[in-house]
Parts: sequence; structure tokens; C-alpha cells
Amino acid sequence: MDKNKVLSFSGDRDSLVRREFALRNGGFTVVSLVSESQARFEIEMGSCGFLLICFRTRADTIRELTNLFRRNCPQGRIIFVMNETHERPPLAADYIVSESAGPEAIVRALRSGSHPTTKAS
Repeated sequence: MDKNKVLSFSGDRDSLVRREFALRNGGFTVVSLVSESQARFEIEMGSCGFLLICFRTRADTIRELTNLFRRNCPQGRIIFVMNETHERPPLAADYIVSESAGPEAIVRALRSGSHPTTKAS
């Protein structure tokens, strides 16, 4: 498992591009995907240290991918990018980052090694 490799999954290509740019500038290797089947394939390879997933993803897909990630990458961490609604983040999330804080907040959360489910801003 590459601890600096981030699997970034979202249906919003613009968000993926911004997040990938910030993560690469932060020294991370990034695999950005919009396809659920591609995400499953990458997770099953077990080579990513982080799964980055956002609120734009359907709840059942979030559940499926996070469970698959936990099985295949037990040492990995899950980052959930949340919007400003009062919806609950997935229980499997290790880090919660507000989308309004920008993609650099994701890098700060990963660099901080902060405690699980810490909201980075």
C-alpha cells in the first residue's frame, strides 16, 4: 500500500480536477475517478492509502466503496468531503472536510494525522 496514494472519487469532474491539483501540489499521488467500476477495481488492488469521496456520491455507493476499501486497504484512511447541509457523514469516514474550506483543507487533514472524524477547515 502506498501511504501517499489517494483514490479520489466523485461524479463532479470539476471537483476532481481541483482536488487532484491540490493533492499533487501537497506531495500526494492521485488517481481521480468518476466510474464506480473503476473505483472498485482500484480499491480491490489495495494500493491506495486514502479513499477520498464526497457528498455528491449516492449513499449506497458510498457505503459499498467504503466497505470495500476497509476490506482491501485495512490500514488506509477514508476522507469524506461534506457540504453545508445537516446530512450525516458516513460512519466509516476517518476525516471529514467541509467542501467550503477548499481542496487545500483535504491536504491539511491528511498532513495533520489528526484524530478520526476530525473536521478540517
